[in-house]
Amino acid sequence: MSTQSYEVALFGEFFAHDLKAILNRIALHSESTSQMHTREVVFEPIDAQQQRDSGQDPVLLRAKKELLEPQAGW
Repeated sequence: MSTQSYEVALFGEFFAHDLKAILNRIALHSESTSQMHTREVVFEPIDAQQQRDSGQDPVLLRAKKELLEPQAGW
């Protein structure tokens, strides 16, 4: 039997007071889990809204850092 890894991420904008209600609606069943603490910063161009209005998807730059690994880079 092979072992497969999956990463599950929730993207969106919401208020902090809504987090518990959102998490209560998500169910993920797994045989094993591990902590995942990631900080992600997303940079978008100054004219991103203009690009969206014209029907184009702006190019986004994402920087991610795993906070549980002391030597992890961005």
